[in-house]
Amino acid sequence: MALHGSRKLTVPSIEASTTELGPAYVPRTGWPTWAVLPAGVAIFAISAVVGLAVSIVVSALLAQGGVEATSPQAPLQVVTAWLAGLQVGLIVLTIVAAGFFSSNRAETLALRPPRGGWRVLGLALIPMFALTGAWTALLLWWRPEVVIGDLRVFKELLQGDAALMALLVIGLGAPLSEELLFRGFLFSGLAKSRLGVAGTGVLTAVLWTALHFGYSVFGLIEVLAIGLYFSWLLVRTGSVWVTIFCHAVYNTAVGVVLYFVTLPSPV
Repeated sequence: MALHGSRKLTVPSIEASTTELGPAYVPRTGWPTWAVLPAGVAIFAISAVVGLAVSIVVSALLAQGGVEATSPQAPLQVVTAWLAGLQVGLIVLTIVAAGFFSSNRAETLALRPPRGGWRVLGLALIPMFALTGAWTALLLWWRPEVVIGDLRVFKELLQGDAALMALLVIGLGAPLSEELLFRGFLFSGLAKSRLGVAGTGVLTAVLWTALHFGYSVFGLIEVLAIGLYFSWLLVRTGSVWVTIFCHAVYNTAVGVVLYFVTLPSPV
């Protein structure tokens, strides 16, 4: 006997349920875990050589242009050139390496739209600036010389003849190169190991902090806290675009402030 007035039941597909209910970040790479860290070291080493080559070329061009090596501006321009070459090398080599072992480059590097939509970009800035603002305010009250010491090298770069290039290196080159390597390439490979996502978040934050070895202890604490926050953002949103955006906004904001602020002379 037919049942009149009955409604057709619709059941969500497994794929749809997985998309909505599954974790935002899932490591998708063909790279074996044991090979990821050595590859990261090789990428950085080769990029450092590229940066050195670029700095040598720039130094030679400055000499041809009549700029003496002893000029105060020459070392700043050479350092900026080295950083630019290093960052370009990191970006290119990381993207190339991400496709090895039959891997999809975009998936390996988590270059996908964030869970929750692009509006999370703005929301992600709030905790970051609250954290760093409170820490910086505390240090400026307690140990202002520490803050000034950590920022002085960037101030000098931004006051040189290559100020625009320095701002691009700080505000764009550093976020792209560092996030693609640490929160992109290294994170996806290591997260498949026994470390899991949580352990990988801590390890990559520590490795990223080690990259800033010239900072004071207080500066390194701030970098580590930001690195842990970026790892959390990656896991929650599934997208490295979020960490690139936050990193770029933070660095650019600091760079712009330093450009217009005069730091006290060293004692």
